[in-house]
Amino acid sequence: MKYLNWQKRKEKWLARTAVFLFSIFSFYQCMPFFTAKAAQTNPPEVPSGTDFIWPTGPNVYADAAIVMEVTTGLVLYEKNIYTAYYPASITKIMTALMALENCSMNEIVTMSDAAEHKVYGSRIGLVSGEQVTLKDAMYGMLLESANEVSYAIGEHVAAKVNGSSGSIEEFSNLMNKRAEELGCVNSHFLNPHGLHEQEHYTCAYDMALIGKAAIAYQDFRTIAGTRTYTIPPTNKNVARPLANHHRFIRKTLTYNYAIAGKTGGTTEALTTLVTFAEKDGLTLVAVVLHVDTALHAYEDTINILNFAFDNYSLYNIEESELTLDLSFPPLFTQSSEFSSGLDTLIHVGKNSNAVLPNSANFSDAIKTITYTPLTELVHGDNVIGQIAYKFADKYIGFADFSALSACFSHHLQPPPALHIVSNPFFLSDKLNDRYCSDQDHTPDNQRRA
Repeated sequence: MKYLNWQKRKEKWLARTAVFLFSIFSFYQCMPFFTAKAAQTNPPEVPSGTDFIWPTGPNVYADAAIVMEVTTGLVLYEKNIYTAYYPASITKIMTALMALENCSMNEIVTMSDAAEHKVYGSRIGLVSGEQVTLKDAMYGMLLESANEVSYAIGEHVAAKVNGSSGSIEEFSNLMNKRAEELGCVNSHFLNPHGLHEQEHYTCAYDMALIGKAAIAYQDFRTIAGTRTYTIPPTNKNVARPLANHHRFIRKTLTYNYAIAGKTGGTTEALTTLVTFAEKDGLTLVAVVLHVDTALHAYEDTINILNFAFDNYSLYNIEESELTLDLSFPPLFTQSSEFSSGLDTLIHVGKNSNAVLPNSANFSDAIKTITYTPLTELVHGDNVIGQIAYKFADKYIGFADFSALSACFSHHLQPPPALHIVSNPFFLSDKLNDRYCSDQDHTPDNQRRA
């Protein structure tokens, strides 16, 4: 009797699994129907670009400025954001990103003779042969803007990535390659520190993209948001106390929402400043370039960040979809026999957001669902499509949605078109920039030769 009960339970479970497999197959066979149906659900009265007036921000001293929301890439404030300017030491955010993406914080960085002698300006006095952890080097670079440390980090990253002795030319090539991958449109880097070179330049939009990528790392958020730090004694020197140059972080100027930042300045670049801030669920990066004075750079930053916080709101897509009952095809959501005892099979990414002006309504956004046929099945989440949201001619956010493979058993093989692998396939991280940029490319008259 126990065997028969077990056999019945097994058969029932296998039947449910078979239904799931058939559902996946039917789903992709019926994609044109679902795509058409999704299009029909779009509200016909969605405002066009000429009907809706986006909030207008304040005037600023900076020759270029931007505020970008970091989870969506939506630009909330802009002025000359694609025009090239010299970045000065905010270059070090890119250097930090390269280190975070390619190295561990406990790796040992050894100062070369070139790192000690080929830079000038801000430094903390590291000498040839001196060794520090990458973590301590990052503190020296991001807090005190130490140029010799930046040079050493660049050599270290290049050596590790290229399997070579490491050179600044190699590191610059890596920087430029990564900038292109991020979606940067008007940048060219020649060094890891930002000391002036004629062909070392960037634009506000690109620096916002770089900042957006960097702040996703907790180590960057912690280090660039630290007021003071002490590098312990090394093989060459005593302990070194450090203090952050960014006045919001150092608390010599007050802006309560600032969480991290990086300063810059040279004769040619004037003052440059990158600031990260959080309020009411919004995480923003503000960039100001070519500002006449440091005080004006901070004043501009406060004004454009306050403008963005006051005029925009963040919507969690998963929660907003549930509230608005914007469901997926009923094939996946309304079969109680199939879903009984199983976790939800289709879900939206929990950290996916959209951003809209306060005067707009999330229900007015145009939703486009793109389904991605699976060529291989992975254990856990399988990305099967994406929802992109557009409002008044701007992309305001997107979310991947996934199917769980937890219901699959070794008793059943997936359909011939699917293959279980151990490493999942993820959509390109450039999708965010593609969906949330309101311009596809830099105007020819603004692109640096």
